[in-house]
Amino acid sequence: MTPLIIATLNTRGCRMALRRSQVLSYLREGRYSVVFLQETHTDPAAEDRWRLEWGDGVYFSHFATWQAGVATLFSPNLRPEVLGVNEAVPGHLLHLRVRMEGLVVNLVNIYAPKMSSRRPQFYQQVSDFLGTLDSHECLVLGGDFNTTLEERDRSGAEPSPATANILQGIVDHHSLVDVWRDHHPDDTSTFTFVRVEAHRSHHSRLDCIYLSRFHLSQAHSSAIRPAPFSDHHLVTVTVSLRAERPGLAYWHFNNSLLEDESFVMSFWEFWLAWREQWRAFPSVRRWWDLGKVRAKLFCRDYTRGISRRQNATIEQLEWEVLEMERRLAADPEDPSLCGACREKREELRALEDHRARGAFVRSRIRLLREMDRGSRFFYALEKMRGAKKHVTCLLAEDGTPLTDPEEMCGRARDFYTSLFSPDPTDPDACEVLWEELPTVSVGDRDRLELPLTLAEFSEALRRMPTN
Repeated sequence: MTPLIIATLNTRGCRMALRRSQVLSYLREGRYSVVFLQETHTDPAAEDRWRLEWGDGVYFSHFATWQAGVATLFSPNLRPEVLGVNEAVPGHLLHLRVRMEGLVVNLVNIYAPKMSSRRPQFYQQVSDFLGTLDSHECLVLGGDFNTTLEERDRSGAEPSPATANILQGIVDHHSLVDVWRDHHPDDTSTFTFVRVEAHRSHHSRLDCIYLSRFHLSQAHSSAIRPAPFSDHHLVTVTVSLRAERPGLAYWHFNNSLLEDESFVMSFWEFWLAWREQWRAFPSVRRWWDLGKVRAKLFCRDYTRGISRRQNATIEQLEWEVLEMERRLAADPEDPSLCGACREKREELRALEDHRARGAFVRSRIRLLREMDRGSRFFYALEKMRGAKKHVTCLLAEDGTPLTDPEEMCGRARDFYTSLFSPDPTDPDACEVLWEELPTVSVGDRDRLELPLTLAEFSEALRRMPTN
């Protein structure tokens, strides 16, 4: 899929037609997929004009003051399925629950009040609302927070430490990550709010996009870009949000195949033939690695053949049972027909039982999860491990993000080929190294080559830090 670009910007007011045109033109040129806007100063009467100039993908939360209003915009090329819209705090918190690429995403656009006295209550409302969302779904929290969590994110001290503590609690409780800070951990000179006065300037990073930690690996890049019509900068995050998960990393052999004499004989013949081909490979390791792949494919093909034959047998038995039951309906006291029908039904039951047992083994993890759900902590660990296994982007040698699967495979292959290639050696330097080593006598050589003794093993164990 094409990566999404999520952006957030405090517009400093879009009520006037010229300012609205400036903002929409700026966003249209940036080709952003999802945009969080704050301080829009809109009212219900302006919605039609916005949709006429931008498109249908615009959602608002108005307010009766000039210092509020938020809006969430979707690119005309993006058509997510909107599952719900909620103005949790009118003019300050707009929540959209959408489905994109099969993944349910909670888009939360917030604009924290300018007055520091109102912010603790607002963030408590934010905390209460986020607590109502499904913690298993992806959460994107963006906007103008009017609060900083670290000293390096502003030129002065944080005026409301109590507010920062509440916001930090929200971030920790919902496992959120400030994507830009995660991508730029050492940057202490980039801010999103810059006000330049006659004799001094004020800097702070008030605008952020937080993403669920479990989906952080899908965020490829982030940036901060000046907006010419506002004293706030635009923050962007490029992310690939999708629902599919990678397949199993390991292939599991079906032990029941060992009870199939036909499989055992077929596999024995296959492996004997493969064993004779090792001389055609540059190394035994190459032969062995490819042999394991060939064995897996052989087992899978054989299993598919068994499944097809088994399904055909079940269909035939079902037809025979139905035919016998029809004949029994005409002659219910025929003992031979009754016995044959019972045998066919028992044979059908045995085949279905065998197939059901196989299905149960394959789904044992899912069944255990349904029967005994883990705690929030263990579920979080499970999702985090899954996210680490799911690679959505690699950097090319020049730093360009690669999201195409074939390009990523090629980049990984080139990287590890280079990594594990032997480094060049200098024969002359080797000679110098050996010349400077002390000469080992025959007695010392024989002593050094003696097998390790139990006493030496015991002494080594005793010297370990954990005894």
